[in-house]
Amino acid sequence: MSEENRDILISQFMDWALKQKSPDYEISYFKDKYDHVLVDTEYGQGLVAFYPLDNFNVAEMSVINKITSEATFYLHFELKDLEHAKELFAEMVQAVLKLKTASIKKILLCCSSAITTSFFKEKLISANELLSLDYEFDAVSYNRLFVKGYDADVILLAPQISYDYNKVREIMKDKIVLVIPTQVFAAYDIAGLIEFISEGIKDEEKKKKERMLPAERMEFKNTPELLIISVIVESETMRFVYRIYNGGQILHQDIVIKQKFEIRDLEDMLDIEFARFPEIELVCVNSPGVFSHGRMTFRTAGIYDEDVEKRFNERYNRRIFFMNDANAMALGFYGLQKKTENLSFYFHPHAARTAGVGNVINGKLHTGNNSLAGEMQYIHRIVNYSDNPDVLLETPEGTLEIVAKYLISIIANYDPEQIIIFCDMVYDLDELKREIAKVVQEAFIPELIKVDDCIEYMFVGGMMMCVDELHKNKKESSHD
Repeated sequence: MSEENRDILISQFMDWALKQKSPDYEISYFKDKYDHVLVDTEYGQGLVAFYPLDNFNVAEMSVINKITSEATFYLHFELKDLEHAKELFAEMVQAVLKLKTASIKKILLCCSSAITTSFFKEKLISANELLSLDYEFDAVSYNRLFVKGYDADVILLAPQISYDYNKVREIMKDKIVLVIPTQVFAAYDIAGLIEFISEGIKDEEKKKKERMLPAERMEFKNTPELLIISVIVESETMRFVYRIYNGGQILHQDIVIKQKFEIRDLEDMLDIEFARFPEIELVCVNSPGVFSHGRMTFRTAGIYDEDVEKRFNERYNRRIFFMNDANAMALGFYGLQKKTENLSFYFHPHAARTAGVGNVINGKLHTGNNSLAGEMQYIHRIVNYSDNPDVLLETPEGTLEIVAKYLISIIANYDPEQIIIFCDMVYDLDELKREIAKVVQEAFIPELIKVDDCIEYMFVGGMMMCVDELHKNKKESSHD
């Protein structure tokens, strides 16, 4: 595309965007070094910026929460399709408007039956309106805490269930969990409780730090430029975290944050990165979903039997392959620990109804004939549970039953030395082991290891797959 045509496209998009006026936000244009379109509200800000890059223009869209300064939406793409740019702009605006409710701190009170806390809730709502605070209050019984708790910012436990504090804190790692002081609770001291909440939020946010994996990076010497994309499903967003490696060292890294997963998002990323780094030889995409013979099924995203490898390899004329996220984690964990040759990685995020399992057998990733090995969605349909599994998944105790039965099937089929577990609702490995021991002789239960993060394992697993692919290509070339 000529420079003149690129400028015309930018102008057309900006003219269209500035006409999208609404009483819900203010929209404006400004220019420092480059052109910008700003979508502004009291709670959040969306920004579109245009940057020239070699022979094409990059459009960058981002949304920032004004209260927390957190990025809730971020992407960049080559501006060459006006209709596609309009769709992404509309998605950005929705992410901005969503921050109106996100800026309000959601406080969830919990006691054994929710009777006392419900009375507290009504008093707090009245005080909140009187004082014009940015709080929203609700109350819940303990047996519903792990259903509603994930939507809260702060969880307040009544003194009579304070013994569950460590369990709730362990499961709800990204929430502020506090125990209401007995003297405040007993006296229905509303002013005292609001002050306690305010101070608790300030103290906890000061302590909040990014959790990082302690694992050391593997060495991948003499490898060409590789692009690894890891797709992370969260409760309300999709994160596409990607890195470009050269000789095993990180050359470039970036992130795209969206509300939903679309294959076109991956194409936008690759368009940009291939232009920036034309020497990239291989791409590995680690994502939720079933990948069988190059075809992708990701039901949550509405993708069914899409021939993604053919689509991407034909579009870019280079090797691009896809890998299930749990398989990438299993392979990455194996590569980093370098001692156990038979392990299973059990991946059960809170956003998922069932789990995925990656298996390494004798030092090799085992995916099966159709890459269905470890797909717990099939096991889920035939296992007998003590209650409706959707109900069981609402509590740590119920989740423990489901996880134990999944792990028993893994032990029976693969008999691994270790099972690595990523599941927030599993808080006590000794308790899990006792549940498994109801069926499996204790001496035969593998070592259970709980991990709180998985992104590094995904990247290492993707790197290892790329290296294997390079070795295969080298062997095929030598035979020719």
